[in-house]
Amino acid sequence: MKLALGTVQLGMDYGVQGGKRPSQETADEILSFALENKINHFDTAAAYGNAEEVLGNFIRRNPDKVKDIHIVSKLAPKALNGTQKKQQKEIVLREISKSIRKLNVNRLDAFLFHNAKYIFEEEAIYALECVKREGMAGKIGVSIYTPQEAMKALEYNEITVIQVPYNVFDQRLDQCGFFEQARKKEIEVYARSSLLQGLMLMNPECLPVKLRFAENYLIRFLSVCNDYHISPLKAAVCYVKGHSGIGHVVFGVDNKEQLLDYSSMWNEQLPDDMVCILRKEFENVEERLVNPVLWNL
Repeated sequence: MKLALGTVQLGMDYGVQGGKRPSQETADEILSFALENKINHFDTAAAYGNAEEVLGNFIRRNPDKVKDIHIVSKLAPKALNGTQKKQQKEIVLREISKSIRKLNVNRLDAFLFHNAKYIFEEEAIYALECVKREGMAGKIGVSIYTPQEAMKALEYNEITVIQVPYNVFDQRLDQCGFFEQARKKEIEVYARSSLLQGLMLMNPECLPVKLRFAENYLIRFLSVCNDYHISPLKAAVCYVKGHSGIGHVVFGVDNKEQLLDYSSMWNEQLPDDMVCILRKEFENVEERLVNPVLWNL
């Protein structure tokens, strides 16, 4: 399992706590620090504000540091909306060309659908696969949000990378058998949302009104952490990285201190009985807790 630095925070204000986008200088410090700590996988997207440009600026100015860099990016979420099937290949190639140009690289390790609805259209899958045939990406895949989308993605042999949400609160993919099937098909699984946009590190008493429903879940999580004298950050990170079905853990930071805090947990592990307690405690949660799209409804 490897760490992959997510770049959404480098390109836009992000997170439930209202994190502010850092300057290019601060972003460069974060990226340099990541590479110094042997983190050379980066996750980005056209929809992450100017994240691709920020990463590309760093790559252009630091050619010696990025010789072994691996980048996954994603098609803009609405890129294929309302298009005719015969236009989709042209659109996909145009969009990945934009991403490659902004990133200052020759090709991507993988190019994903950011909008998982596209995997229900076979023509869209064939359009996405053209980036492999053109040598613009090594693999194609999708970033999913629900178990239904995850299981649908497994039906396509063309898809070899799937990015999924996974954290202490979100065990949906364990329950539907996704990880077992993904392993059999040798799918490369990237897990994001280990901190659920920072929610898992918040004080239950300081939740915004729209997230008051999460208070009892947080209290229960913190109670387990206190019982084992383990920080919420360590519990959240180690719970995800301990999963055998995950190949890369995608995490985001606002500064290099956060990066150090996160990466310092990488050689840690949770007691087996604590993992069992967390699994049982949160095996049945309401969907709005694990789906940020529903937080504003």
